[in-house]
Amino acid sequence: MTSTLIVRPVAGCDLSHPLCPFSTSVSKGLDTLHPKVLQSLLNKLGDYVFDEAVIACPNPLLHPKFEAIASAVHTRARRVSLLTPVTGLSKLTRTALRWVDELVIVSASAEELRREEGRLRALLSQGIDNVSVYATVTRGEATILVTSEHVSFCRKYGVTLRVGELPYVGRVPLRLREALLEEGYEVSMPYGVKYGYVASTAFMNGYRLTVLERPSQRSCRSLYIDYYGRVGKCPFLRPEGDAATLSRDALRRIIYSKCPARRNPLNYVPEIKISLRVGDGVVIPPEVLALLEVVESTNSLRAACRLLGYSPSTYLEKLRTIEAKLGFKLIITKRGGSSKGLTLLTEEGLRILEAYRRVREAIMNSLIKEGVEGFAFEH
Repeated sequence: MTSTLIVRPVAGCDLSHPLCPFSTSVSKGLDTLHPKVLQSLLNKLGDYVFDEAVIACPNPLLHPKFEAIASAVHTRARRVSLLTPVTGLSKLTRTALRWVDELVIVSASAEELRREEGRLRALLSQGIDNVSVYATVTRGEATILVTSEHVSFCRKYGVTLRVGELPYVGRVPLRLREALLEEGYEVSMPYGVKYGYVASTAFMNGYRLTVLERPSQRSCRSLYIDYYGRVGKCPFLRPEGDAATLSRDALRRIIYSKCPARRNPLNYVPEIKISLRVGDGVVIPPEVLALLEVVESTNSLRAACRLLGYSPSTYLEKLRTIEAKLGFKLIITKRGGSSKGLTLLTEEGLRILEAYRRVREAIMNSLIKEGVEGFAFEH
């Protein structure tokens, strides 16, 4: 089970999101989390390491000692994600990113992204490719229109797209999977946790994106600290005490306690990994099959690897090894003419991808028919 640390370093924001309670004038000053308070909290946890950590909105980069906050979080998590509104790009520096594994740009509209398009382009040109866009969706919106605009933008720059409620402030959980399914889009069952939310994969206009919803399990491992140094299980629940007064045992109890706010508890979440055995017993593993699927959508091996969090060099070597065993190529790169630089699946690669999709669809339909919920496919 994924453990998540959520840190909210500042109390206000310079972005006027219509539903964000933290959208306040920054000229009046901000309440901020003192780095020593955060470090003291982490020290009490001993050698405990979180699977993921989120330095969260409103706008963490407004913190005068952001780097101290980020470096402290970095020491206690296997992966650190920085969630900042679009306006945060103007305050972003290379040194700020040294402690961050993923920069997540939170946007209420594609128009906001377009206004800061130049800054995003500059980041990508400097080799900073660990960038995602988090498109916020609110109840009553035409979900499909909002995300379609973001899809076009993210496809243009080869960045990952997440779709979910305004991070950690929504009053009523949104059922985004259901909304997309009703619109006829392909959406997987939940496969894991991202930023403390349950993650599912969806394909929209051939683009792979991540749908984020509040956890449904009563058992989740999370810890939240806000700008006042108050600590609780997550931002949706009342704090249980101050970082300065809570003991190590109390902190661990919070992390491992069942969450009273969760709904529809799941007793188990089976995980499914699909491999294909081709020809004379050559096995194509799940991660390579997922890579082929995204290459088909992006026409770029590098962009596909970035979206999946893979190393391009490692997976190119893995692909070449499998191709040598099969005796035919799965992908080709066109280097001349109008299609210069495109990576495409060969006819054999397309056949393998189609077989993979048929198997996955059959498993999904079978599990749904049997009433099994919450199963996950390896991606």
